[in-house]
Amino acid sequence: VSTSGIPKMIKKMADDEVKFKLAVSLHSAIDETRTKIMPFNEHFPLTELREALEYWYSKTKNRITYEYVVWKGVNDTKEDVEALVQFCKFAPSKVNLIEYNPIDDGEFQQAHESAIKLYVDVLESNNITVTIRRSRGKDIDAACGQLANKA
Repeated sequence: VSTSGIPKMIKKMADDEVKFKLAVSLHSAIDETRTKIMPFNEHFPLTELREALEYWYSKTKNRITYEYVVWKGVNDTKEDVEALVQFCKFAPSKVNLIEYNPIDDGEFQQAHESAIKLYVDVLESNNITVTIRRSRGKDIDAACGQLANKA
């Protein structure tokens, strides 16, 4: 199940003993930044999400996957990755770093490779599994999210 993180539903699924793997679209472990990226965070701040995830882990003992896009100038600093480590290290975790497919010259642009390397190095040094999900089709504007922009 992939979710942006509704705490009471995460707890409910844990209580109902629903068998699934949990993936949380996180994108920042700093409330102010996450709210900018995902306004939904105003209603379900990270403290509530973390509490629900701790509860879920205590019931299931399953690893939690975090989906995470690193954007240039938004969440690409050492402070950002250190906050992510602090957020996830309570339980076995996997972070999928997802390559962003730019659709214009707007605020959200793919972070530099050095920022991605920083994330990988810091996460791995804290025993957090990391995968980088590279995009395909970018060169012809056919990657995820790009086709709709051209239609």
